[in-house]
Amino acid sequence: MKLVDTLLLILLAAIWGSSFIFMRATAEVFGPIALITIRVGVAGLCLLPFLLAEKRRQEFLQNWRTLAWVGIISSAVPFILLAYSTLYLSGGTVSILNAMTPIFTAWIAHLWLKDTMTKLQFLGLAVSIIGLSILVWDKVSWDIKTWLPILTGVLATLCYGIASNSMKQYLSHVSTMTNTAGSLFFAALFMLLLLPFFLPNIENISANAWLYAVVLGVVCTALAYAIFFRLLQSIGPARAVSVTFIIPSFSFVWGYLLLDEIVTFRMLGATAIILIGMGLVLRLIRFDKS
Repeated sequence: MKLVDTLLLILLAAIWGSSFIFMRATAEVFGPIALITIRVGVAGLCLLPFLLAEKRRQEFLQNWRTLAWVGIISSAVPFILLAYSTLYLSGGTVSILNAMTPIFTAWIAHLWLKDTMTKLQFLGLAVSIIGLSILVWDKVSWDIKTWLPILTGVLATLCYGIASNSMKQYLSHVSTMTNTAGSLFFAALFMLLLLPFFLPNIENISANAWLYAVVLGVVCTALAYAIFFRLLQSIGPARAVSVTFIIPSFSFVWGYLLLDEIVTFRMLGATAIILIGMGLVLRLIRFDKS
């Protein structure tokens, strides 16, 4: 992997690591639907001018159905699910759930695109599930209300896995900026359809909350997705989604600095187990000589 791609991967992890903290700080005052409407709406507006170029406009028109699907499944739906999770879980914990994305990406590629998985990769799936169980063990009970934020976080990663493989299968010929701007445009349209039913009480929203929401849109979505789509095309979906390996580390740091979130040894240990499992799934950890 080229140095520039490695640096972009680290930068993306730092940006997306902060996104979980910003969602944690704003999801309650805005509500998940309104917050994500602002997030994808601001991001879509930032990138909309890039669709005005003749080549990108033609790409957009020719691929609008796929871009609409990808926008909903890669942005709108998973963002809502993760924002809901941050209502009940720390930003660091949600970022670890998000780190399951490579597992679903590899699993869906195996089932859908017929990318064969080895026995070690299946072992990696099991190891990561064990790590996830350790992570959430003290947060769940038989009450569905305690399971729901965890399930929504995991479901969001399933959406990312579907979206990444959809982009590989159907949008690999489309330019990075058309992919980014086009998918966010349709994500914003989808969210605007939901917003009238979930309007927040604006009088209760502080200036800091508005600032965090705008940063989520401009930096954590528009800029981050431009970087991510570039990485998808330059290093492929499996390596691109490996950014989620690094995100928890940044989320722990951001959470500690900005929200005084506590990082426990059990959280760190569970994260290590999950990452080992993911290393096996992505074949970053191998025991052969090839």
